[in-house]
Amino acid sequence: MTDFYPKAMPQQDLESAQSKKREALTRLRAGDPDAAKTLLVEACRLNPADAEAWLMLGNINAQLNAAAEAETAYLEALRLKPDFGEAHQYLANLLVPLGRLGEATESYRRALRIKPHSIPAHINLGNTLVLQGRFDEASDVYRAALQIDPACRKAALGLAHVYERQGDLRQAFVHVQPYLDPEKVDADAAMIFAAVCRPLQRCDEAIALMERLLLRENPPLDDKERSALHFRLGRLYDAQNLYDPAFLNFKLGNAIKAKMWHFDVQAHIRHIDTLIATFSPTFIAQAPRAVTRSERPVFIVGMPRSGTSLVEQILSNHPAVFGAGELEELSHIAAELPATLGGQSPYPKCLNSLTAAHCEQLARRYLDKLTALAPQASRITDKMPDNFLRLGLIALLFPGARIIHCLRDPIDTCLSCYFQNFGAGLSFAFDLAALAEYYRQYRRLMEHWRTVLDLPVMEVRYEDLVTDQERVTRELVGFCGLDWDERCLRFYESSRAVSTASYDQVRQPLYTRSVGRWRHYRSHLGPLADLARDH
Repeated sequence: MTDFYPKAMPQQDLESAQSKKREALTRLRAGDPDAAKTLLVEACRLNPADAEAWLMLGNINAQLNAAAEAETAYLEALRLKPDFGEAHQYLANLLVPLGRLGEATESYRRALRIKPHSIPAHINLGNTLVLQGRFDEASDVYRAALQIDPACRKAALGLAHVYERQGDLRQAFVHVQPYLDPEKVDADAAMIFAAVCRPLQRCDEAIALMERLLLRENPPLDDKERSALHFRLGRLYDAQNLYDPAFLNFKLGNAIKAKMWHFDVQAHIRHIDTLIATFSPTFIAQAPRAVTRSERPVFIVGMPRSGTSLVEQILSNHPAVFGAGELEELSHIAAELPATLGGQSPYPKCLNSLTAAHCEQLARRYLDKLTALAPQASRITDKMPDNFLRLGLIALLFPGARIIHCLRDPIDTCLSCYFQNFGAGLSFAFDLAALAEYYRQYRRLMEHWRTVLDLPVMEVRYEDLVTDQERVTRELVGFCGLDWDERCLRFYESSRAVSTASYDQVRQPLYTRSVGRWRHYRSHLGPLADLARDH
């Protein structure tokens, strides 16, 4: 990016930049985004003040799954033209699959302030709010879209989806039913119907509808829709004990996403190597700590699908606890540390420059975030599972912080990940071999933390929790330094919104049918089979 633009650029450069933009569009329409990108990079070099060219470059980078380059281009377009509504929208579209939902929400809101009647911005904002469990806000946004266009199908289906997520399945069906004509149904309507069909005893209809939709050629489904339908079909077949077609659909859904988002296994192993080398016993013994001591944060960590949502739901039903869900704050702190410390080394190598003052500043930033969320709560849970990667940093910023480590049978854990329609941020789950290696590295790092960190950690095994609920729940509450409250046993009565993949499970009393679920898929385990032996 250029920080200074001359008042006047040579006319020849301006004309050449325009010519390259037009040629880039031609190449893009011909199906050659790489050539289009090369032309747009040159157009932006020749005329760096052209916000539209930067937007086009961002869109092509997004199409090529070059997320960091796309974000840079969008931000440059917005620096040049802050009221560029399309740039705000496309930036938000980029951030959602990366899991940066709070930032995406703000970008959609900015787009709506610029273009308040934009239906796409309303729909995308509503969908992003649903992903965060902010259902009342999402309903308001969908209803606002319907005020602008009463025939807006996406807004009506958005409301149906909100009802489904809130557990009002009959009302969800009422809203989706007008859109279930087999000749006209789309992926959105089929997915909502599939989510509500089981208690309505209409699973066979939902399966037939989705199978038919996957075979339909006109209009064609995009990769995201096709993948989502396969995952939903897999769940319905699994619920009917049809395990071979279930696994086939999970495999097809993951294969589509693996082409979209590649997980670099070797880069991840190198990152774990670096964490272990950086947080050595010597470093831990000598490293600075924050002075502030707070009992408020409780970190719930572990592999995805290991019971983290369930543990948070149980604790959040205690009147002294606020369940904050998956907070992104610590990952942002870690990502920004190189700039904060003024060095060139990436995290965690940059920690050699960390001082006690830095620790205090960063701890206060995080604690202020918690206070803003729930100023009266004695304990606030942060259940971002992959904070297991940041336990070393947590030990420096929050000495004595309580850690709850959720564990579950390794194959059940990994298969449950494979069966979830995760976004790009969990791309390790799209391939069984990558998933198995990710699990091994998670286990390796947790063993290291046990050796070098002096943090109070409670390990909660999912199998123990579902078979001996009261004992484990009492231990959880006691570990958090709280008096016992019977409401923790009735966590499923909570009206609290849950935005993770476990949203439907935590609305039910504990059940044991997920224990040993992998045995139904014994013939499909592949690279996961060795995990049981390693465990």
